[in-house]
This record gives sequence, C-alpha cells and structure tokens, in this order.
Amino acid sequence: MDIDDIYSLTRDMFKKANFWLSLLILSILVINGLFVSSISDSDPYNSRWSFGGPVKTDLDTATSLDFQSSTFETSVSQSEKGDTSFVYLEDGSAVGASHTYSNVIPTRQGLMKYKVGKGDTLSEIAAQFGITLDTIKWANLDIGSMISPGDELTILPVSGILYEVQPEDTLESVAAKYRINPELIKKYNSEHQKLFESPRQMVILPYAKPLNKWSYVNQYQENLPNLDNYFTLPARGWNWGELHYYNAIDIAADCGKPVYAAAEGLVIEESDDNRWNEGYGNYLFIEHPNGTKTKYAHTLENLVSEGEYVLQGEEIASIGNTGNTDGPTGCHLHFEVYGARNPFAVK
Repeated sequence: MDIDDIYSLTRDMFKKANFWLSLLILSILVINGLFVSSISDSDPYNSRWSFGGPVKTDLDTATSLDFQSSTFETSVSQSEKGDTSFVYLEDGSAVGASHTYSNVIPTRQGLMKYKVGKGDTLSEIAAQFGITLDTIKWANLDIGSMISPGDELTILPVSGILYEVQPEDTLESVAAKYRINPELIKKYNSEHQKLFESPRQMVILPYAKPLNKWSYVNQYQENLPNLDNYFTLPARGWNWGELHYYNAIDIAADCGKPVYAAAEGLVIEESDDNRWNEGYGNYLFIEHPNGTKTKYAHTLENLVSEGEYVLQGEEIASIGNTGNTDGPTGCHLHFEVYGARNPFAVK
C-alpha cells in the first residue's frame, strides 16, 4: 500500500465519521424539540420556551406587584384554564389566591387592610409589603404588637406614617414640618387637596417618622379607659414610668426577681425558649375577664404555661434580660397593657 492509498483510506474514514456525528447531533435536536413541545402543550398558560427554559411572558411580568400606585381597584375572577382565584389590581397585576396578598383588601388613597393569617408575624408582614416594621406598628396602635389570626392591619403603600390633619395645616406646612418633599405627599395622596381642606382626615406621609415617637404612640392611649384599681404592680423594683411602645413601662430589678400577674386571667401565649420574638425575648400574654390583656416581656423563666388560669398577684415568671435589652445588666420587666391605660405610667 503506497502513500496515495493511505491518504484515500483516511479521507473516506473522515467523511464517514462526519456523517455519523452529524446524524447524532440531528437526532439530539429532534428529540429535544419534541420534549420542549410536550412541555409547552402541558403548560396551562402556553409559555414560550427556548433551549434555556421558559421565556418570560406578560403573565410572568404581571405577577410582580407595584404597590406605589395611589389607588387600588380590585375584582375577583376565575382563570379560564383552571379554578385558581385571582385579585386583579388596576395595573393588571395578578395575585394568586394562595399568595399572601390575597388577604389584602384595598381601601382608599392606597391604604390597604391585611387580614392576619395563622403564623403571621409583624416583621414578616412588613417584609412582604416592603415597608418598615415601625410603619405597621405606628399605623395599628389599636392592635399593638400581639397579632392574632383574623386581625385586620392597616398597611401603607410606602414606609412612613399616617398623619391626622389639623385645622391650620396646609400641604406645604406639613411637608416642611416633617422635612419631606410635598410632591411625595401628592404622589401618595391623590385627593390631597380635599384631605387638607377637611381637618381630622388621615394623610400618608411617605418616609416620615413621628416627631416625638412616644407622644405619637400616646395619642391612642388617651382614648383608652382608666382602670387604675384593676391592676397591681407586676414586679418590685424601679419603675421608670415612661410610657413607650406598646402602652408599656419598664420596671428595673435584678434578674431572677419575681414577676406577678397584674390581674387574674388566662395565659393565652407563652414563650420560654430564649428566642428573639421581635425583641420581646421570653414573654407571657394574659387575657383578663374584663377583656383587657397584659404582656410581661424579657423574662428569664416563665412559671406558667399557655392555657393556665392565674390569680392576681400570683408569681408567673422571673425578671430577665432576654430579647432586646440594654443597660449594665439589661435586667428588667417590660409590662404592656392592651384595652386600657397603663396605670403605672407616670411620665
């Protein structure tokens, strides 16, 4: 066999190899096309596909909610391709019934009512709506921080506060007072002219904070009933007496000192596992026969459990420094009252 024969044989082998390689690649492309087609046919929304996966469609874009809109108009309908309920907002966005936002009831001026579900926490709700935890707290002073399934929370479309218009207020004066751009107030209050012409109306102040945080909180407390003789001091120590969120006072004492029930009632919540619990640490929550509730936070150890009935003055826990505490030792009792004034607030 001479050199010409070797060259001819090599060329023939190369051609055959290219043929089989091409056939293999063609087979893969055909099979892949059939696979993609079958997936596309089974897709209830007929999504387009590329070799990298599903192509983003208008429906995908619609599931991204824009809560910057100042008004929300909704209607509920059924999907033509299934029985999933959707809430349609004015910008065409869709929210699945299983989504958290299906608990949202739009009201006016961009404000929403959110119905608390099982397992919800304030911090999680704030994160879901893209607003600060304080924004939710300040807008729901009548509920406080202990939420229960079924509670309805006022949700702002942006971080900030709700401001009650006073007779002398103007849009410009309020904007200057809270150091925010008046155009922002207009953006989040489509009926701003009418609102500022009517004292006692509530206006959204985007990105604003109360000028005096505790004074803002205390506005709600002034409307609560005074039940001074109903509660007894829940701990022996130094009562700072300064009212703070939520309708609470702090009593400083050594860690391990007793905590007593301020009134008889049923323990409806209890946490004794040293978790953060939104800053409360270990705590007890008691409901009293007259409908009021009291909360005992930062405890070292709880001596009663959920479902137990306690008597006024009964030792229920010991003072600790769990959760968000400060100071040299952090040892104190954070005592909150729901449904009545806190009788131990002196300043």
